[in-house]
Order: sequence, then structure tokens, then C-alpha cells
Amino acid sequence: MPNTPPVIPLSLRKQDWAYQQLRERILTGKLTPGEQLSQEGLATELGISRGPLRDALSRLASENLVVDRPHQKWTVTDVSAADARDIYNGRAALESMLGAAAAQAPGARREGCDDLLADLLDRQRAAAAAGDLSELRALDRRFHDTIYGLAGMPATMAALDHLRAKSDRYIALYLADSGRAHASLQEHAGILAALRAGEAEESAARTKAHVLGGLGPLIGSLDGQPATLTETL
Repeated sequence: MPNTPPVIPLSLRKQDWAYQQLRERILTGKLTPGEQLSQEGLATELGISRGPLRDALSRLASENLVVDRPHQKWTVTDVSAADARDIYNGRAALESMLGAAAAQAPGARREGCDDLLADLLDRQRAAAAAGDLSELRALDRRFHDTIYGLAGMPATMAALDHLRAKSDRYIALYLADSGRAHASLQEHAGILAALRAGEAEESAARTKAHVLGGLGPLIGSLDGQPATLTETL
């Protein structure tokens, strides 16, 4: 009996829906690093034509999640320790800058943000306890976006978004470990405390430590060996 075609939400274009579906599969490891992708097979499985699928793959390629090599099939991009170091160190520089600026944001811009951030942190704890990694990743992004939005630095945010798109798969690998997810939430609480106190240097330092704190364990898992403190510096 043939498989029933998936129902695509009316609110989404076919290429956007395909992008979301494939991106989540890559982040969760259902599509593994180095795996070759059959456009015909994916189009049939997703219930779309090749055109929207190619649009979705091109968007994923812009985030370095897939690669289109000449005369070969589309392939899920490999993960590597060198790539992780490059991305995380770039993120640390930008995010610490945004964290400092957010702590110094004028009161009018801050109105309502403290309560929103506290609520997001509570929801992250609930998602972590439930083992809902997809929700945890989404709330993690919203928590940081809310803070960095206070900085009023759109060009820096655009540069950061480019790096974070490349790092989402590494974030998924990191948060898959419940112990690391718990440590991340503790760090979020510290960042929020520094932000509320208006301590720019403390906010920057905690943000930088939070970003780079995920690098050491990640490098260890990618290299297949224990992480060392020097790998986070």
C-alpha cells in the first residue's frame, strides 16, 4: 500500500516546508554527516516537485548544512573540530559584544524584557526536563535573541545570525546531552542576573564563557577524546 503524502500547511510555501523538514532531520541526525541525498526520493517522500526541493536545498547550502558538489548528489555537510572552533570563536566575539551592549540598554528598550526572559528560562527548564530537544533549541535561540535585540546593533546581529545558522548542528549535538543542557540553563540564569544588574562587563564575560563553554565538550566528542580546558580558550 503506498505511503500517504504528507499534509503541507497552507501557511507555508512548499519550499519553506521542505526546508524546515530537511533542516530538522539534519539537526537531529536523521540525515547524517556525509550522507548523499536523492532528490527524486526526497521529493517523493515530501510530496513536492523537484523545483521546491532544489530551492530548499539551496537555502540549506547557504547555512552550510548541505553541499552541492559538481557531478555528485547533494550531500549533508560533514562536521569537524576545526569548523566548530572557527564558528564558536567568531560567535563568542560577537555575542559578548552584544551582551555588554544589552546590559547598558536604556530603560524604555528594556521594558518587559526581564519578565519575558525569566519566562523563557522557565520554559527551557521544562523542555529540558521533558527531553524536548527541538523546543529547547527554539527557546534557547529566542532567549539569546531577546537579549541581543536590546543592544540595538542590527549589523552585528546579521553577522551573528550567519554564524549561528552554521553552528545550529553543533548546538543540537551539545544540547542532546542532558547534563550539558542543565549546565547551559545555569549559565543562562547567570547571564540574566548580570543583565538585570546592568553590569556590562559581567554580562559580556558570562556570555563569552557560555558560548565557549560548549566548545570544549563538543571538540572532545568530535575528536573522540576527552575535552580539555585549553580547547575552550
